[in-house]
Amino acid sequence: MSITTKCATTAHSSRSSIYSPNQSDLLFISLEWSRPKDLRIPLGMASIEAYFRKNQTVKAEFQTFNLNTPDFDVHDVLRVIDETQPRFLALGAYIWNEKYTPDVIRWTKVHHPEVTIIMGGPQVTYGDHNLVREYPGVDYFIRGEGEVPFTELINTLSRYETPNEAFLDRHAIYTPETIRNGECNRIFTVDDLDQLESPYLNHILPVGQNQEFVRWETLRRCPYRCSFCQYHLAGHKMVEINHGRLFRELEYFKKKGVREINVLDPIFNLSPSHYLEVCRKINVLGLQSRFYFQCRLELLCRKDGKQFLEFCRDHDVWLEFGVQTFREEESRTIERRNNYPKINKAIESLHRFDVPFDLHLIFGLPFQSFDDFRSNYDKAREAQPNGLYVFPLNVLKGTTLYHKRDEWEYTFDTEDNNIFLKSKWMVEREVEYLKKVAEDINQGSKCARDNDSLIQLPDLCKKKEVINMTRRKHGGGGKSTTQSGGKKGINPPESIVTIGQIS
Repeated sequence: MSITTKCATTAHSSRSSIYSPNQSDLLFISLEWSRPKDLRIPLGMASIEAYFRKNQTVKAEFQTFNLNTPDFDVHDVLRVIDETQPRFLALGAYIWNEKYTPDVIRWTKVHHPEVTIIMGGPQVTYGDHNLVREYPGVDYFIRGEGEVPFTELINTLSRYETPNEAFLDRHAIYTPETIRNGECNRIFTVDDLDQLESPYLNHILPVGQNQEFVRWETLRRCPYRCSFCQYHLAGHKMVEINHGRLFRELEYFKKKGVREINVLDPIFNLSPSHYLEVCRKINVLGLQSRFYFQCRLELLCRKDGKQFLEFCRDHDVWLEFGVQTFREEESRTIERRNNYPKINKAIESLHRFDVPFDLHLIFGLPFQSFDDFRSNYDKAREAQPNGLYVFPLNVLKGTTLYHKRDEWEYTFDTEDNNIFLKSKWMVEREVEYLKKVAEDINQGSKCARDNDSLIQLPDLCKKKEVINMTRRKHGGGGKSTTQSGGKKGINPPESIVTIGQIS
């Protein structure tokens, strides 16, 4: 992608190197990929802003741009930079904004060379010595959880001080020079989450009365080591947010009448002493919100599993399980170590307690052929989930899978979330077919969830049929239909969401 300067040539030619007293010293820009229900500000950025606002020493402006809105134009981002003329520009590097971020940096350094550019986010945290080549023009890279190091760095620079080596090392902050010297191995984590601020209680995240949807976290990081996932940080343990803050946030959500709360914890039901207390508070408050929890199926087989399922049965709860695969070889390869006897037992319990749940599968895993995925899909259907979500593999920076991408012959789209295009085991035409089917399946599952309706999942084509489809004049082919009906249990023939088979 190449950015032209159409948005700001006039402003640039007339700007002064002297800062206006009305402009912000810091401009923090977040290029986000939002969903329809999301609040205007993403939770991660709001958490950084909440901590920064409490400890700030400079005037700051935080702005979010949603990349997936029809009217998004990267020149609007450049216009804001040009009009603000900040001393410091902060950017978050995510897989979804890779096609824009390097050129925004390049443009800024050409038109405002005096601006200090600071970058964080997963693409930096899981990056390596290539960061300097990938993001030329960045002055400081922050690897890890950003609230504390970002705030401390801005406050130091605002005093016109140069951070010393000990400061940079302590906060896992790297300059191009230190990276070129071979240093880029530390990741900063907040081991005491009590020092952070609640973006909800501080009103950084605006929650309206009868708010439709919020995202919420009760802990950070994950103890599991799935080779495709960035949640695990080697050497850094999972940490929980203290119950005092969480309970105050729940009370705030009740006061606001929030309708849906999506909990972002990688695995909510990990620690009984933590998550069961959250459930008890929800019960005591009489919260009527619908909760979405990401959980691990095997953990439902522990002693605390029955208590949790009773809570879910008695409240408006929807559980999500990222099984990803039902094949032992794939599970071992991705270091997930699924325990399938326990998974089957947990699924039986979910049906016995009548708790709605979704299953998630990934296609494109190592050692997974097209027929292997069809087997996974059929086993997921046999589990009779309330929804099934199918996703193509993302080849994410810093993961074991990313480091083995050449060995496993992964080709992926760097401008589309690093979604794989083909692998050693799955050819491109098979991947394209599965992507089309996945869109239909996911949309049908979402429709079923939103309407409390049942879902009927289609058969997948056989490998031979997929090959024949690609030989047709227009490729792909076929019609897909989605129907939705009434509430669960009312007029059953009309309450089934049918996802049409692409054939």
